[in-house]
Amino acid sequence: MKRFIILLMAVVFLISLPLVSPGAKKKPEAAVCFPGTVEFFKSQKVGMDKAAKQFGLKLIYADAEWDAGKQLAQVENFAAKGVDVILLCAADNEALMPAVDVCKEAKIPLITFTNVLGPNPDGKLDGVVSFIGTNEIKLGRLLGKMAEQLLGNKSANIVLIEGAPGTPAQRMRTQGFKSVVKRHKYWKIVYSQGIPAWTKEGSLAAMEAFLQTGKSVDLVTTHWHAAASAAAQALEEAKYNKKVFITSLEFSRELVPFIKQGKVDMTSSYSVEGVGFEVVEAASKLLKGEKIPVFIEADVTIVSKDNVDKVKPMF
Repeated sequence: MKRFIILLMAVVFLISLPLVSPGAKKKPEAAVCFPGTVEFFKSQKVGMDKAAKQFGLKLIYADAEWDAGKQLAQVENFAAKGVDVILLCAADNEALMPAVDVCKEAKIPLITFTNVLGPNPDGKLDGVVSFIGTNEIKLGRLLGKMAEQLLGNKSANIVLIEGAPGTPAQRMRTQGFKSVVKRHKYWKIVYSQGIPAWTKEGSLAAMEAFLQTGKSVDLVTTHWHAAASAAAQALEEAKYNKKVFITSLEFSRELVPFIKQGKVDMTSSYSVEGVGFEVVEAASKLLKGEKIPVFIEADVTIVSKDNVDKVKPMF
């Protein structure tokens, strides 16, 4: 009987052992918090997935649907689950500030990407290990540089189509652009509109609303690619009878024919997929105990009719 009991206990012990091969290790988990769904982030996710496969990380994605409160709740949930690192693209750089304390309390490192957290365009913030992306104020100034190349110092009425209100990109791109506009006393922003969720439909409606006012326009400056193509479409459909320059940020496949045909004059480009890869690569290095830069900046170039065939679209 004793021998039977000992044998039974041994069997129970063996059954209770985890079914994991010796030496097998659980993949580190990285929570990726996107602010919403646009083509930009779909391309970025491709780079992230490639890096996760290469560096052995498990990515858990969340989409806030452009709701800052929802995104903060997602961060809190990930912290409660005890993920190894949180990768945050803030829906609102001010409203998401509590995420820093959430991560600090849970002792989970926080990396931001594309959209900064806090007021610094370089993403530097106590509690944030690293920011990977672009300086949005610089991008706004780049829009100003494009305007200077096209308009010179002559008088001009400008329409500004902005991204989703409250997002870091919308706030900072506008700030950077307006800093250049202020240097030109004959330039005037006659209409500006932020577009919820960065939709092409919203941009088209905004441009159509402006054209119905009957005001003159010399330059349409937009925060992203779809707004530029929407502006070109609205001008064409309205049969606007004078040349209007259109500039933007982000170089998509959709914009290629518009640039070649001279309907959109300039935009900017960098590797969105590459930034996605760098975000996960930085997380992997951090989890291995390596030091990573506080700001990993993407290399941005201007795209125009002169080099449109030489630059790969971002998505």
